[in-house]
Amino acid sequence: MKKATIITVAFFILAAAAVIVFAPKKERFVSEKRFQMATWTMITLPEGKDNARAFKEAFEAIDEVERAFSRFIPDSEINLLNKSAGKDWRRLSPLFLPAWEKAEELYKLSRGRFDVTAGQLISLWGFGPEGKRKTPSEEEIKKALAVTGFDKLMRSNDWIMLPEGMKLDLNALAAGYAADRAASVLRQLGYDVFLVDAGGEIVASGKDHSWAIGIRDPLGKDAAAIYESLKLQNFAVSTSGSYSNNLKEGEVRFTHIVDPVSGGTFMNSLLSVSVTASDAMTADGFSTLLFCLPPEEGLKLAEETEGIEALFLIDKGGALERKATAGWVKSFEK
Repeated sequence: MKKATIITVAFFILAAAAVIVFAPKKERFVSEKRFQMATWTMITLPEGKDNARAFKEAFEAIDEVERAFSRFIPDSEINLLNKSAGKDWRRLSPLFLPAWEKAEELYKLSRGRFDVTAGQLISLWGFGPEGKRKTPSEEEIKKALAVTGFDKLMRSNDWIMLPEGMKLDLNALAAGYAADRAASVLRQLGYDVFLVDAGGEIVASGKDHSWAIGIRDPLGKDAAAIYESLKLQNFAVSTSGSYSNNLKEGEVRFTHIVDPVSGGTFMNSLLSVSVTASDAMTADGFSTLLFCLPPEEGLKLAEETEGIEALFLIDKGGALERKATAGWVKSFEK
């Protein structure tokens, strides 16, 4: 008989997350949290085992991804790649390469709307490690666009050469990738039932066990407001939204998701996109990719992509319009 873990909101909500994981009632689990990758991460394991090693090694796997992909760590692999721009060829590490392959796949699929070479634009808007958030000038955007685009770099197998001035930013994949790496560690240690939450990028595992995940209401007044929930079993889920981590100037709000084609930020009626996939990195990247498209176009792409299901929440004059792929099955609504 399949069991579902329902979680109390007050116990495990991660304030920055757009998804809410509920704490066990009938089943007995233990959880630990860490502040990693500029957010809270949480791992939940069955009670009754010697979990100390599992927590330690799973959190270390997340730390390893952060040390490679964080632009806030001076000697991270991504910063060393960015410093080499216009100077040297650099070889991607075995840790970095899977995320790079996924980034290139999503770039092609989105026809350039998902682009990890847009680090200069992200910094320009103030969403990177440098500077204050501000609206850049047209001239600044033009210069940043000149060094943005996969077509502008050179690659030979696992070696790449960035043009002078280009900056990489893989934040749209890194948290999901970290969740996958932690999940892989837990499986290698013999765990089947567990949950990894890397700031809202969630891997829910269990052959005969499902987890109830609440999707945040983007118009809710607090982070605990749930729009609807779904049950996950051996799946991952990610949400991208425009209601947090943004820049507001007067009555105008700019999201943290930068458009690598126009140089602006994505501002439309779409408030959030939630995606389920077999792994968290794919769900993480796809939720950002779909947020970069008009809702109708994003829904069509999600329907056409095998293994992807998506929920779109759209602002219609202060009310939410819900659109979802045919395979998105919710377990209950608020």
